[in-house]
Amino acid sequence: MADERLLQAIQQLEELGVDFESSQDDTEVRTLCDLTPDCREGGESSLILNRRQGTFHCPNCGSEGSFAELVRLKEDVRRQRIQEMQPLPLHAEVIEESDAPVPAVRPQVQDAEFTPAPRKVRRNLAKHEAKVKTLGEADKLEERFPHLKPKEKKPFNGEKFIISLLALVFLTAGLAAAALSGFANYQAFSSSVADPLQSGIWGWTGVIAAVISFGGFTFFYWHTANHRMKEGWRALIFALAGMGTSIIGTERFIAANNTAAAEEVVRADANRSVLESQIADWRRQLEGIPPETRSVEGLEAYLSEVERVGRTEQKPYRDAQNELGLAKRRDELQAKIEAANAELLGSGEGNILTEAQTRTNLPSWFFALMLEAFSSQGTSIGLVALLILYGRRKQA
Repeated sequence: MADERLLQAIQQLEELGVDFESSQDDTEVRTLCDLTPDCREGGESSLILNRRQGTFHCPNCGSEGSFAELVRLKEDVRRQRIQEMQPLPLHAEVIEESDAPVPAVRPQVQDAEFTPAPRKVRRNLAKHEAKVKTLGEADKLEERFPHLKPKEKKPFNGEKFIISLLALVFLTAGLAAAALSGFANYQAFSSSVADPLQSGIWGWTGVIAAVISFGGFTFFYWHTANHRMKEGWRALIFALAGMGTSIIGTERFIAANNTAAAEEVVRADANRSVLESQIADWRRQLEGIPPETRSVEGLEAYLSEVERVGRTEQKPYRDAQNELGLAKRRDELQAKIEAANAELLGSGEGNILTEAQTRTNLPSWFFALMLEAFSSQGTSIGLVALLILYGRRKQA
């Protein structure tokens, strides 16, 4: 029974505003004491509650007792506060009137005679002939409704012409950049697959990404210009997706070209050493040919003259033939050495050594971003400008 009374008192105290869970100590709980005005003004948590024993005490005001007594004290304090909050009663006094009110006076009813008002006929009832009105010049349809004048030609609008021309320039440049971006995307995406059929499909995927990029931005600007924000944001999502895909494809294409250029430089260095060794070999072969060997033209003229006179069986004829072979070999070696030297100096026809070294390695990410910005923004700006110019003119 004691435990039940204690639990009931704790519930009543919780209803009166005591928070037993504010303290981590299970035995004692400190809370604000409002039993006396001094404790309320002090605002200190001086009321100590012992949950196990069911007692309380306040060292400031000296109040102590059981939880049941605390419940009664808090209820008394609450009633006192309610009474203090109620407004004071008004003391009314009856004011006696010195003069009595004047009763309302009803006017007397008077009898009157009713006489109908005489009706006067002002209409002339005599018969009249019908009047015929002849139409004049002012009553003709041509005068009342004149023909509409043809519209006057508006003066030349230079601003609209310049903006239209600039929009066409932007549109052309944007489409050209979009074509370059589509080509780069096709090459990049198609090179990622070995199978020819699949490579073609993946290549056209890159082209579709480039088209979605500038088309999406065009729709975004057009919808937002006409205050259709939901459709505009939806088009922007597709435009950003196509833009990201196109940027990655263009960057991969440029990076592959830069890698190929670096490999060509390495290959050119290897070719340089090969050419140098070949030139040295050709020079050694050229040194083996006697320097007194005559020219090819002179030997051919000598042999033709010997053949004409019919002395081909003699030894000088055979020696001249051998010398002609050496002369041709000498000319061939000299031509090879000159061509190889030209390649080493970068002035040859093939130019296999300096061609790779003179190529410029473009920054792939920067070039991809700029190309995509030119293609998407230039095309969309030009198209939307033309739509706004000529669409509004037709509506007007």
